[in-house]
Amino acid sequence: MRKALVAAMVGSLVLLVNPPSASAHADLKSSTPRNGAVIATAPKTVSLTFSEPVDVEEVSLLNAKAEPIASSFKAIGATITVTPTTPLSVGANSVQWKARSDDGHTITGALAFIVGEPTPAGMPKSISTTPKITTVLNGSRSGPLNVVFSTSATSGEVEWSNPAFDGPFTWPISGNGKQAKASGILPTTGKWTMRATLIGKAGSVIVTNGAVSLG
Repeated sequence: MRKALVAAMVGSLVLLVNPPSASAHADLKSSTPRNGAVIATAPKTVSLTFSEPVDVEEVSLLNAKAEPIASSFKAIGATITVTPTTPLSVGANSVQWKARSDDGHTITGALAFIVGEPTPAGMPKSISTTPKITTVLNGSRSGPLNVVFSTSATSGEVEWSNPAFDGPFTWPISGNGKQAKASGILPTTGKWTMRATLIGKAGSVIVTNGAVSLG
């Protein structure tokens, strides 16, 4: 009896020290076309697959001027399929979403891809960041771009925001211990704000912010 009581007490303590973890909110796991893709022909649909089923509040397609493209969507489980009413045009196209995950958390985001040949990136631009990290974007025009940070970070992500879009465009970061790099598409002109989370080998984290204007 005493042993059973002790076991029950220990079990209770384990539950108190290690309570069941709350469910995390949904994340985008994959898409077709993938974020940052350059493809030869326009897709008939765009699909988004999340880490768990979501309740969709809003999904829209946008052209290179951040203007809405007529479309419809359906959500089945964790996948949202967006179908344009007319064929997508050559150039940058993007899809943005607002949805609610099972834990009640509202998620927003956007991704972009290019149909046909991209335009030249233009001259590289330095980005002033806070805290200061030497940061260079390899072009000055909207389209496929990459950003390089002079840092020992080996992973992380960059979030790009623009007033024309409801959610950020997220690029994954990879690094070699001397510099870190991320690539993707900034689909329209204007001012873009950047929030970069840089993670080092030992788990150190630096978050730096900056902005750049694209033509």
